[in-house]
Amino acid sequence: MRRFFASLTLCASLCHAQESYDRLAATAKLWNYVKYFHTRVTAPEVDWNAAFAVAAPKALAAKTDEEMATVVAEMLGVLKDRSTRLLDPALDQVGDQSRAVLTIRPEQNGVTVVTLERGDGMQAMQSRNALPQRLAQVAAVVFDLRGSRNAPYLLPATLPLSKPPVGPSLMRRHHSGYASPGGAGSGGYSSSWDVEDGVGAATGRMRPVFLVNGKTMLPMVALAAQNSGAGAIVSEDALGEEQVDLRTFVPVMGNVRAWIRTKELVYPDGSTGVSANQILNKTGDDALNAAIEIARSGNWPAAQARSRLNLPRAGFVEKTDPMSYPSLENRLRAAATVWGVFYYFHPYRHLYGEDWDAVLTEFLPKMAHAENARDYHLAVAAMVAHVHDTHCYVNSAELSGFYGASPVGVEIRWIEDRPVVTRVVDDSLKESVKPGDLLIAIDGQPYQKRVDELTPEIAASTPQSMNQRVAQILLNGASGSAVTVTLQSADGKEHEARLTRMVEFRRQLSPYRTGEIFRLIAPRIGYVDLERLPGAQVDAMFDALQNTDAIIMDMRGYPQGTAWSIAPRLAEKPGVVAAQFRRNLVWAGGTEGGDIGTLLFEQRIPIGNKPRYAGKTVMLIDERAISQSEHSGLFYKAANGTVFIGSATTGANGDVTSFQVPGGISIGFSGHDVRWPDGRQLQRVGLTPDVWARPTIAGIRAGKDEVLDRAISYLETGK
Repeated sequence: MRRFFASLTLCASLCHAQESYDRLAATAKLWNYVKYFHTRVTAPEVDWNAAFAVAAPKALAAKTDEEMATVVAEMLGVLKDRSTRLLDPALDQVGDQSRAVLTIRPEQNGVTVVTLERGDGMQAMQSRNALPQRLAQVAAVVFDLRGSRNAPYLLPATLPLSKPPVGPSLMRRHHSGYASPGGAGSGGYSSSWDVEDGVGAATGRMRPVFLVNGKTMLPMVALAAQNSGAGAIVSEDALGEEQVDLRTFVPVMGNVRAWIRTKELVYPDGSTGVSANQILNKTGDDALNAAIEIARSGNWPAAQARSRLNLPRAGFVEKTDPMSYPSLENRLRAAATVWGVFYYFHPYRHLYGEDWDAVLTEFLPKMAHAENARDYHLAVAAMVAHVHDTHCYVNSAELSGFYGASPVGVEIRWIEDRPVVTRVVDDSLKESVKPGDLLIAIDGQPYQKRVDELTPEIAASTPQSMNQRVAQILLNGASGSAVTVTLQSADGKEHEARLTRMVEFRRQLSPYRTGEIFRLIAPRIGYVDLERLPGAQVDAMFDALQNTDAIIMDMRGYPQGTAWSIAPRLAEKPGVVAAQFRRNLVWAGGTEGGDIGTLLFEQRIPIGNKPRYAGKTVMLIDERAISQSEHSGLFYKAANGTVFIGSATTGANGDVTSFQVPGGISIGFSGHDVRWPDGRQLQRVGLTPDVWARPTIAGIRAGKDEVLDRAISYLETGK
């Protein structure tokens, strides 16, 4: 019943202006930030997806910053974390420089007292930098930090303690690329807990006592001194873990701002939190005098016991919803999830050419207004299409029904800017459909109508990639169904053909070529089809073609992982760099001014121990070459300057990873930014030919492979 009324509230909210979705978008961004950075959001008792479902209708209904603040506060309250909350100017005193200058008072009973007095920023910095030297020979010190929210930033990180500090360290979640919860992908992506060592300290005589209260933010040096036994923390009243600054400041929208816990304390004994050596139950001068006496005597009780740190998993597991048409809340969560995954983990976001934030605000209402499962799944696919990455396949049973799971028994490719039949594998069509026939209409409608239906929901890196993806599914449908096409034959006449869709045609259409995998095609020129060459036959291929002057490597398709064994046999120098990789490193405060850093590394051609092939190599390419095909090209170009002949490739490379959203929808994307060895862009460009050659309609009708013929001509003439 509660869910029913929440849905009614959400439905009523949908009539609000776009400003309502701006608030929902802000909520979604904060939800994602917490999802990937908060240290306790993955704990079993926290249902962060449910928190968004509750917050979404309220964010849509909010009309003021005050109402929005209430929504955010309630959502963050699910975490049950006192360190995670809305910013409170009265409590946080952001930018307040009062009581910022460390001041040494005259000794009292042989104890030096350091207090915080009023002053400007320059005075605060100077006093902080000078303090360790001024106290180098002092033993008993009381740091009076009562009521200071800025103490961690005003006190030096190191002090001349009588004993070296022992922790605590800081732990935070660290994401190296997007680790698919199902373990899919080959990129080696992972989520883990990152440990940052605690503060160090200079050797000295100091045995400090830190006088604090329940309003003090505790400096790390105080915790380290306490844990080593070099100092003590005494408090006027009880302490809480929220008094250690383990937070990150996050603007939400307007005047709504929040603190989000992004770190955890961990001591060498596995404990966490804060505790006092002694609760004084005194205030004012009485508390100060008590602290001075403790410092003078050098005797204080052991710190009270701390709780054990139980870290949850570092990675967030996306939960799908098996219902093909999820609830409104879950449809909105899908948009939020898509935005968050691509925002933080897609290394090609700089190539979108559009505002990803604007895409979120565009698609939240589209998800909300989707009237049925088909509309919703298409909306998810259309949102993903804005990332322009051909690796982004959006898969679901509903989308399979829309695109059609079974092909007809003919291959369609874009030739001379129009769809053309290039192969016929259905024997029943041998008389009625010929290679080179032009596609004119589909079920009586111009083919462009179906193209226009398909393209908005397809993510494509390049125009040639879009044509290829559309061509692959243009005539698809349910297995056993039929489609009537209008074709134009070589004589210019139009005729109709009825094509049956069958699952088995998929196997017949792939791979693209038949015949011997490797062979001589001229007395001194060899040929190998890399799409069909298995790794076990690489050595046999080189043995068969070792006496040739050149080898044509046909990469118009997808290879079988052979570049790592072929390239070493072509390389002119050992271990040359073949590609640059960039991976998003995501952790709170990971970079100056941001949370997304970059891991950059090089991939080199493996060093082999088998005879080198000294002849020339050319590689045939076109729009059917994607990902590992393009990566193979990087290897071969680096190895011996292999010449590319044909037309531009897809332009999508980078170890696919994937995630799920409600509705049983799986979404893949490139997890690495892969570039040429010198850093040049490959994504959304592809491999470009050194020698351009494209098939023609006339050549297809004549049964020619004009790209292969051009490669032979190039090798025979040198041009």
